[in-house]
Amino acid sequence: MPARCNSGRGDPAYTVRCCLQRPWACVGRLVRVGSSSCPLRRLALPCGRVDVAARSGRTGVVRPGGTAGRRRGARVRPPAWARRFTRRFIRRRPSVARSQPDGRAKKWVELGLEGDLLRVRGRYARPGWRVFEISGSLRHSEGEVRVRSDEDHDFSARLPLEALRRAAVVADDVVDLWLHLVPEETRPDVADDVPPVRLGGFERTLRTGAPQAAQESSDRIFVTQKGNLSLLLGGAPTRRFEVQVDEFALDGAVAELRFVVRGADRRANAARFVATSRESGARHEFPCMLQDDPQQSALTQGRLVQHGHVVVPLKGLVDRLETRDEILDLFVEVEDADGVVQHKRVHGSGCGRLPRAGRVEQGGAVVQLLPYETFRGANVSVRVERLSVDSFSYLQRWVRAGWLLRLVRPFLGIWLIGEQPYKAQDNGYHLFRWLREHQPHRRAYYVVDESSPDLARLEGLGNVVLRGSRAHVRVALLASRLVGTHHAEYLLPSRHPAAVAAARGVRVFIRHGISGTKNMTANYGRFAPGFRTDRFHVSSDRERRVAIDEFGYRPAQVRVTGLPRFDELLAPLESEPDGLLVIPTWREWLGTRESFLTSEYREQWQQFLTHPRLARAMDAGLRVTFILHPNMRHFVDLFDAPGVRVLRQGEVDVQSLLREHAGLVTDYSSVAFDFAILRRPIVYFQFDQERFFGPHGSFLDLDDDLPGTIVADVDQLVDQVDAAVVCGFTMPAEHWDRAQRAVRYHDRRNCERVARSVQTAGGPEVLGWRWADRWESGRQGPGRAGRS
Repeated sequence: MPARCNSGRGDPAYTVRCCLQRPWACVGRLVRVGSSSCPLRRLALPCGRVDVAARSGRTGVVRPGGTAGRRRGARVRPPAWARRFTRRFIRRRPSVARSQPDGRAKKWVELGLEGDLLRVRGRYARPGWRVFEISGSLRHSEGEVRVRSDEDHDFSARLPLEALRRAAVVADDVVDLWLHLVPEETRPDVADDVPPVRLGGFERTLRTGAPQAAQESSDRIFVTQKGNLSLLLGGAPTRRFEVQVDEFALDGAVAELRFVVRGADRRANAARFVATSRESGARHEFPCMLQDDPQQSALTQGRLVQHGHVVVPLKGLVDRLETRDEILDLFVEVEDADGVVQHKRVHGSGCGRLPRAGRVEQGGAVVQLLPYETFRGANVSVRVERLSVDSFSYLQRWVRAGWLLRLVRPFLGIWLIGEQPYKAQDNGYHLFRWLREHQPHRRAYYVVDESSPDLARLEGLGNVVLRGSRAHVRVALLASRLVGTHHAEYLLPSRHPAAVAAARGVRVFIRHGISGTKNMTANYGRFAPGFRTDRFHVSSDRERRVAIDEFGYRPAQVRVTGLPRFDELLAPLESEPDGLLVIPTWREWLGTRESFLTSEYREQWQQFLTHPRLARAMDAGLRVTFILHPNMRHFVDLFDAPGVRVLRQGEVDVQSLLREHAGLVTDYSSVAFDFAILRRPIVYFQFDQERFFGPHGSFLDLDDDLPGTIVADVDQLVDQVDAAVVCGFTMPAEHWDRAQRAVRYHDRRNCERVARSVQTAGGPEVLGWRWADRWESGRQGPGRAGRS
């Protein structure tokens, strides 16, 4: 129905009509209103559409304060697009005359250091205004130096730096530069009444002269984060270089990197491209060429812009590497004139689409360099993998025939099982051994590296293929099931995209442990780039709910079977367990030896292993064994713990260690749940809980779900160990109740259930799932759940 509106100030009346057919059709429309004080925008109507017929007045915006919903009088919040549309026009509506000019008047500025003077000149082209004075104001001291401008329309002045130094009472003070304006028709003595304007944000900013005031001085001009110009009186530079990688390419036998360096107060003196081996920490440096770009500097508020470029022959890089597979992390190092070095990781966001691979032949082997993005930081790393020339050519032939393999793959019934290439001791090994003993007719194969210390465990089982061999290529591409405890790509002879696409077998994932404390959606979620699986095996109903609700898998994809290694874990013991086992998990931010050596992680565990009371307990007969996570196995030599048996991953089967020891100390590792179902005590040493979980948190209530005692201090940890020794390593009843909830099946038929699930994992629905996941992943866009 029509509504009448009158401002009560003599303004004309307006007629407002409501229409239910097109709600919010007129929100944000520019109409004619009588006065800015008209209360029309506060009028609530029973629908969304507002039509205004104005008889006179000036332009304004109609913004209804609310509308009625299904019942009369109820307020309904307008849609988000309508609010954005309305706000945009409200910000642009005419306002009263401004008391000072806007930013478009800032045309250009030129400044530079001439001895002990700071010269500033430029143009502030706002009609009716002129720059009367230029001042330098000390940010941390109560001091200011003003100099009158030499020109009327363009401004020019020289600020004495010595006067600013005398006024500064704080070392390394900062001088902020200001323009003081007056209207052209106003006397100069009223200039103090007009607020000054910050010097900065000009269309063009030119920096001339020396980078410092004098040879013995360290005063320098710099650009603030907001684009304003200031002066640093002595001291070290306060701003880091901004390094942006624009291109990373592998073209034939060379790698090419292009990047931009922006400095707020100084130029880069040198730059290097560094490839660092993640395992050994070896650095491979390549000098870069830097070229100044004055034109771009002028357009970026005076920041000093330099373009970097380097071309690296892959043959020269490969010749420096060790003759084994490894991962290289890529960095750009920038060094200034004072020798200060800044490291910048090569980030994938600026590189566009990563190149597929680079290839070099070396000593009868083909070395492939495969770029990828890390799952947390989306940084660029390079996998280096080696295949013999014969195996590589054999792989190429099989990849070209990939479309034919789809016709025969379902009828061959080949299963390829494995873990990480150097291991044969986890769920993959136990499932394979059970299949060879109970279903010898099944065409199940296990892939392992030729140099693996666990190779002897596979002797006598048969159907073992060595990684990178011809047999491995053939079995991987013909397998209808790829069964692994990590990414399925670990089972393939190459991670080249063409080889991965040719291996079309159903991917079956067996978790290498019970879901521990950390949120692993970014690693094993349904949309985690780099990780794909068609069947997901877990040990409990709680884990199944997490896989469906948090990871995003379909209920038909997740099966509760238990872990194959539990069959051996629950086998009767030949002797009573004794001793203390220490197994901390890894930290994703500790990837190099330098970072590990100075980390809190190493410091805390070193203090525990060398604690005097623990040493006395060992003198009294306590056996202590320490082993790091596989991702940190290369740092084990950095621990010095007299009396402690320090092991490397692969030397001893971890499950055997669990069965042999009576107590466990860990931090967040999932092996604690394995140990808990043996009904033995556990102590959690969580000194970095906040950083470890980060913003993602945990799926568990740590205090109510973990089957052990949580401590955060070394002394408390030793107290708990002493208490466990005194009570004979018995597990509290409360912790045993939690351990029972972590596993559905407490029997030795886990391998049988997993084998049955793997056999039924195929079917036409798998192809539909894959197409649906590909479409959904593309619709959600990159970065949904991290990178792998």
